[in-house]
Amino acid sequence: LTVVGSFSLCIGTPLVYEYTYHEMKIIVDGSFDISDETGKKVHATKGDVFYFPKGSKITFETDDFGLGFFVGQRKEGGA
Repeated sequence: LTVVGSFSLCIGTPLVYEYTYHEMKIIVDGSFDISDETGKKVHATKGDVFYFPKGSKITFETDDFGLGFFVGQRKEGGA
């Protein structure tokens, strides 16, 4: 099952997400500070594209706001 949608985050509590599927994300507006379980961190801005493999534990933060578009491949019922 292919799923697509938007993802937004405002300044505040970071979002920690563990991927149970593979996903691609494009940053549409604003910015994110994205880090993984190893501590690797990047500052993502408009136009950046990311691949998150199944099993990744990713933390999303922003000092203002961020908007992304995602495409993922999930098993049916595996949201």
